[in-house]
Order: sequence, then C-alpha cells, then structure tokens
Amino acid sequence: MRLIIVLFVSILITLLNYSCDKPANSEGKPSLILTGQVVNAIKAEYKGLPMLEASINELISVVNSDIEKGILVPVPKDPAGGYTHNRHKQNYLTMKGAGVLWQLTGEEKYKLYVRDVLLKYAEMYPELGMHPVQKSYAPGKLFWQSLNEAVWLVYVSQAYDCVVDDLSSQEKEIIENKLLIPYADFLSVETPKVFNRVHNHGVWAAAAVGMTGFAIDNEEMVQRALYGVETGPKDEEVGAGFLTQLDQLFSPDGYYTEGPYYQRYALMPYMLFAQAINNNKPELKIFEYRDEILKKAVLATLQLTNTEGRFFPFNDALKSMSYMATELVHAVDIVYAADPSQKELLSIAKEQNTVIISDAGLAVARALKNAEAKPFVWESKEFTDGPKGQQGAVGVLRSGSGKDEQCVIMKYASQGMGHGHFDRLTIQLYDGGKEILQDYGAARYVNVEYKHGGRYLPENKTWAKQTIAHNTLVVDEKTQFNGKLKTASLTSAEPWFFNADNPNVKVMSAKENYAYDGMNVQRTVALIQDGEEIEHSIVLDVLKVKADSKHNYDLPFHYLGQFMDSNIDYEASTESKSALGNDQGYQHLWLEGKASASDKLNKMVWLNDGRFYSILNETQKGDEILYTRLGANDPEFSLRNEPSIIVRRKNAASTVLVSAIEVHGSKHPVTEVVENLRGNLESVETLCDNDNYTVVQMNFTSGNKRVLVVCNTENDQLKEHQIDCGEKQYKWQGPYALFQ
Repeated sequence: MRLIIVLFVSILITLLNYSCDKPANSEGKPSLILTGQVVNAIKAEYKGLPMLEASINELISVVNSDIEKGILVPVPKDPAGGYTHNRHKQNYLTMKGAGVLWQLTGEEKYKLYVRDVLLKYAEMYPELGMHPVQKSYAPGKLFWQSLNEAVWLVYVSQAYDCVVDDLSSQEKEIIENKLLIPYADFLSVETPKVFNRVHNHGVWAAAAVGMTGFAIDNEEMVQRALYGVETGPKDEEVGAGFLTQLDQLFSPDGYYTEGPYYQRYALMPYMLFAQAINNNKPELKIFEYRDEILKKAVLATLQLTNTEGRFFPFNDALKSMSYMATELVHAVDIVYAADPSQKELLSIAKEQNTVIISDAGLAVARALKNAEAKPFVWESKEFTDGPKGQQGAVGVLRSGSGKDEQCVIMKYASQGMGHGHFDRLTIQLYDGGKEILQDYGAARYVNVEYKHGGRYLPENKTWAKQTIAHNTLVVDEKTQFNGKLKTASLTSAEPWFFNADNPNVKVMSAKENYAYDGMNVQRTVALIQDGEEIEHSIVLDVLKVKADSKHNYDLPFHYLGQFMDSNIDYEASTESKSALGNDQGYQHLWLEGKASASDKLNKMVWLNDGRFYSILNETQKGDEILYTRLGANDPEFSLRNEPSIIVRRKNAASTVLVSAIEVHGSKHPVTEVVENLRGNLESVETLCDNDNYTVVQMNFTSGNKRVLVVCNTENDQLKEHQIDCGEKQYKWQGPYALFQ
C-alpha cells in the first residue's frame, strides 16, 4: 500500500510540474505553426486533398534527398552564394521540413536528423567569431549579415518545436543553452541597434527571437520580441519590437514603405510570428491588430503586381520576383485561414499550386477541393504610404481587371528608407504581363557569387537609385535631393487627386515640392479608353514645372522593345559612342542618337511582343530628343543594355511637358500580318496653362479631339470651375475633367 501511495505522489508531482511548465497552447508541442490537433487533422485528410498531398509528397522528396547527403555543418567562410552560405541555408530548410515530417509520419530518421544537426551546431556555435566576410553594417556569425542569421533561426525554431518533446533532457539542455539561447541573445540583447530598428531586418530578428521563445517556453524572450530590447536604442515616439513594426512599417492601406518587393520578403516573418502568437497568445488577437493590418498588407502586396503576378519594381527590387514566392504562399494561406471570406485568395493559391503544411494549408486545400475559388480582381487603387497614411502614396490605374489589360503606376510615396530610390513622380506602364515603360529596379544578382557575392552592385548606387534611371523629371542633370538619403527621408510627395470611378477615364495627380530647390512639380496621368479611335488605351501624361529661375530639364522614358520609327530626322552614332554625362547616372548611358525636335511634336514607335506603342511628346523650338542605351562605364558588364528616349528642354523656367503613350496595332508572329502600326493619335498640345489651370488636347487622325483640364490649385471634388481657353469655355466640377 505504501508503495502505491509513493508511486501516486510521484506521478502527481510529475503532472503538477508538467502543468506548470507547459506552454500557453494546452496541446503542448508543436505550438508554433503546427499544433497537435492540426497534425491529426492533416493525417486524417491529406490523401483526399490533392494539393496538400502533393505538397507533402514534394517535401518528403526534397528532405529525403538532402538527408541522404549526411550531416554537413561547415565552418562559415563564404559570402552570399558561396558553398558555406548555401549549406547553412539548406540546413535550416531541411531541418524545418524534417521536423514537420516527424510530426506527420513518425519516422525516426526525421527526428534524428533535426537532433543531430542541432547538436552539431551547438558544438560549433560557442566557438564561432564574427563571419570573415565583413561587408554588412550588421555582420553575423553563420552568415555574412545578421539578417540571414535571423532567417536561419525563424526556420530552426519551427524544426525544434516539432521535435523538442521527443528529445532527452540532456539533448534539450545542450541545444537550448549552447545554441538557441545564445543565438537569440546575439540577435537581440547583443545587437540591440539592429533588433530595435524599424526595418525588415528588425522584423526578421523579432520573429526569430519570439518564435524561439515560444519553442523553448521562455516568456521573457517572447516579451523581448514583442516590445524590443529595453537596454537598446529606441525611437521614443514609436518604441520597438514586433508590434511597433506592425504599427510603423505599414500604411493604413497595407502598403509597406520599402515597396512591394521588400513587402513580399518582410511578410514571411510577419505572418509566421503572427501565426505563432495566435497559437500561443490568442488573447492578443494578432490578426485583428490595427484593423486587420496583416490581411490588408497581404492584399496590398497582391494588388501591387502586374497581371502575371510580378511585383512592381519600386526601389531595390528584382523583377523576377512574384506572388509565386514561398513568402506569398505562406501569406495567402494564413490570411485565408484567418478570414475564409477572402475567396479570391484561393485563385492565387491555385496558381501557386502548393500549400504550406499547417492548419492554413489544410483550410486552403479543403476549399480548393470544394471549388470555392473566386477570380482575383486587379483593382485601380491609391495606396497611401506612412503609418498614418500621410507620407504620399502609390497610384495604380488599370484599364480593366483581367489579364490582358493596361496598367499605369505613379510613385509619389516617401523615400522608402535605405532601399528607396530618388524617383518621385516616376511612372511605369504595363500591357498585360509586359513591361512597356520600365523601372530598372535593383542592380543586383542575388546569391550569384560572381557578382560581388550576390550583394548589391556598385551600379545600384551609381545607376539604379539615380533619378535619370526612372521615368521622371531630372533637373540640371542632378539627382533629386542631390542623392542625400537623410534629406529625402524628411519629406514625401503630395497626393493631389485620384479617381478611378469612370471606366473610360481614370486619373491621378501628385505634387513634389522638395526634390529640387525653388521648384514645384505636378504630374497628372490619365488612362483613357473612351472613343472608337482608342484601340486599347492611351496614357496622357502632363508634367507641370513651376520654377523661379531657368534650368535644363530632362524627361526620360525607359521603354522596352524594338525601335521602329520616328517622325523627326535624327543623327545616329553608328561608328562610335560616348557617355551622355560624367555622373548622377548619366555616365552609364551611351548616346546612340540625337535630334533637334520640331516646334510641335516628337513621335516614336516601338514594337514589343507583337504590339505597337507610340509615344508622342509635345515639343518646343530648341528641344532635343536623345536616344540612349544603358551600358556605358560598366567594366563588369553588369547592367542590362536597355534603350531609352529623353526629351531635353533647355534654359526654361516654368514649363509644361506633355506626352501621350498609345497602345495600338499588332504583328502576328506566324501569319506576319501587321495591323494599325501607326496608331490613331496624331498629336498632343497644351492649349492653356497658368497657375490655376492646365488644358491639354489630344488630336486624332479622325479629326476628333479630347481635352483634359486640370486644376492646379484646388482639389475639392465638389468645387465648380470655369476657364476660357482660346475660343472655348470649359466648365466642370472637381479637380479635372475630360471633354470630347
């Protein structure tokens, strides 16, 4: 009897100890992205859910292939793209996958792999100094920059979460005390300047530390992630930590200040840590935080793509990145699971053709099997920038909501921090999935060791960030704000008006009053479709400059395609070329041709993938047209050799630069039938311009005309306006009108 009592007391003490130590999630481990309940549901259902089953089978194949190579934990030495960098990256991917498969299959090899690799890292990590490649403001140990360190821990915390309950006490003590805790401390208390920084690096670090805290049941570590390191530098007005990152880096519309490319990258730690918070601290209601800002952020990211899903390349962006990226797979699945009313997300998930292995992926796979997907609708919308939506915006005008539509974008947002470009009031034009007027994006080959270890190239500063690299005004061949990041970060452009209610004419307008001293610039862009003369659409571009002294103005248009024709005589440089300038990005442009413009019009036609495009520029006597191509002063041949046309107006003070881009005609690749290669737009001209109003006319070959009137001083939607221009009087309500 006494033995029975002793055993009962022993069991009771064990149970009490367990109940005191167990995590907030009553199911125990795993508790980050997977939970025990979800594991059981996936096991029971996945063979009846094709997309989930395919995702699991793919994971098994990839993980098994890497496990067969053995345990490879090399001493770090290489930059991004090198062997050791890639090996440590593959290790965290395989560990995370193996952890998931241990939960789903119970096969011992998966648990043993995670355990043995972590023990190997725990043996190596205490002896590691800083990474030998010292090229970052925040160097790491396993990787050349601490950002990659944080990504490693985000994945490894998930792997550990999946196996921790099946490790011995000694194994857990070694892994936690020699690896996970020191690693998390390095990312936070030892480098508080990075950890508390409101930036995507800070988001990754917070997620890494917080998810590790949940995995090892360390509440202090979780609090550190949520609210920042107390001993580190903070912005007293905004604070630090994950919740501050949610408050400061997204606008109320869900726009991320660094642009959609980095928004895609930052969404991964945001969504993963949010899921972990939701599982372990549901009382925080993280998916409801700040009026569902995470859902808005994901929807905004998807909207900031062309109709093939590639992100608009604002700032430091690579053009190949799209919503097929793993970050958006996670984001789409998690947001759908949090709000199953978002059926349009299912069409994106169907296109992605994979789901994450979690409750979110299970929910998406179920809905897809039940054919619940609705088409994703691309919208014309203005996305405000800044935490309060008061730091400019990005305007997106679309001719329709389907795949084969035109889209024009204007960026009048804030600088976008260190990844921002000096490109206020720049525009881009897409036709379906094709770039027509392009933004260069970033000069970088990620993870390609040949090109400076995969880091940003020198040309990113000397070309890609410079104003001349964008489709916006350059004054006196100088970059906006003289290329000073701190100066540019103090201000933003001013949204003037945005209206996409009328399907025949959608208009946006913005002002920039700080980029150049003593100068105010307003750009109004209209996407026009009404009238039988307009085959697809016309972009009418009115750039008004108000200056207190004379300057030289360059307005570049970086087009993609093959030059076809020009209405003016030009002199081509066929035997030798020289760079257009010496610095500010001009040193990278070959001058391939030059023309003295007529006093009326420059018209150039180019062909891109079977469709013709015409740009018409209103010109004045003395204007020059410069034909350029990128690639000068590029000794490593790193820049893409792409064309541009520059309208140059010399020795002018206040002026108006009017352009129109017409989408027209076709050339069939097989039948070689060519239609409407000249277009229907004959000319553009300024009828009237003063401080209050600008009146611009488009003339068509049919004899018909369209007149756009813009108010420069009032943007009240209800205010009545009237202007006498030539022999006509125009009356309208609101800041603009289009007359036939």
